[in-house]
Amino acid sequence: MKPHRFTVKAYGIALLTLALGAMLSLKLNDWTWFSRSGSLVVVNGIVLTSHQIIQHIQHLSRSAREQNSPFNRDWANEEKHHFIHDDHVHKWVSEKNGLTMLIVGTLVWGFGDLVQWLVV
Repeated sequence: MKPHRFTVKAYGIALLTLALGAMLSLKLNDWTWFSRSGSLVVVNGIVLTSHQIIQHIQHLSRSAREQNSPFNRDWANEEKHHFIHDDHVHKWVSEKNGLTMLIVGTLVWGFGDLVQWLVV
């Protein structure tokens, strides 16, 4: 499965942010800068995850308008089961990218200054 262009850009920005934080920390011998870069990765992860959730909501809204009201349909029906699980499962799997970025950014933000003990 090919990643969405927005996801690739978000990961590029996150990696660049971490790299700049690490380089600044090495130059100044102050690893709090690397830790701070983690907070920017968290913001990036929030934007990535929010963007994907908004896209899914818009897609489901368009589908509902095209196929009558969702309140008039039986969502447990096999046809709906097929719609939710087969055709669009790759879009829902991409949320893990935002979640991964949030976790990594939070860990760097919280513990990034401890890297100085590893880079002595």
